[in-house]
Amino acid sequence: MKKNIVYILLGIFLLASCQQENEIPSGKGYLSVEGIELQSQVVTEVVSRAVDESLTVDLYKGGELVRTLTPEEMQNKIELDPATDYMLKVYSANYGEKSTWDNETMGEPVYYKDVSFVVTEGATTPLKVQVPMITFAVCLDMSAVTGNWLQRYTFTVTYGSRSVTLQNGETAYFSYAEETSFSYQLSITNSDNESQVQSGSWGTEDGETVAQNTVYTVTYNWATQSLTVE
Repeated sequence: MKKNIVYILLGIFLLASCQQENEIPSGKGYLSVEGIELQSQVVTEVVSRAVDESLTVDLYKGGELVRTLTPEEMQNKIELDPATDYMLKVYSANYGEKSTWDNETMGEPVYYKDVSFVVTEGATTPLKVQVPMITFAVCLDMSAVTGNWLQRYTFTVTYGSRSVTLQNGETAYFSYAEETSFSYQLSITNSDNESQVQSGSWGTEDGETVAQNTVYTVTYNWATQSLTVE
């Protein structure tokens, strides 16, 4: 009988201890970062607690930087004062560098996302963040050309004041502006020493829109000897 009473008391103490561990301190709330990943063109399920370590995550309150969160810190709940003006800014290391790209530079994918959130007293705010590429890109595909037919070619893609020359399989990245288009030109010399120049554009026709987080592939069609954009 005495043993049963001891077991019951121990059970009560353990239950009380577990409840205390799960209780949120009075006057506090929590942020739970359940996932931060780069967003691909095909959005996939964010793995719980996954944090892409190539990204910087800054915590703001009222427009002021509180601190930069570490991947280790984001594996656990983050205790914060209740407020309605919190924000996470998530970005790649090259964010802000795209303005320095010139005609000789291929550029890089640049990622950025900001998310506002509220911390409520006695509650946990969960966040999952997909971070998109805020640039767009143009890739050249000449893989359909066979044999020795193609002797020389020059392909140039132009967006705004920047023109970049690409070889087969290469990709150029551009900073994004709304309601704009890009143009391209391919100059070819074939095995018969015949030359031809083909030009085109994307974003000038109805239904065409240049969009962020998108790679546009300009493909040379061997059958029609023409260019298409996908």
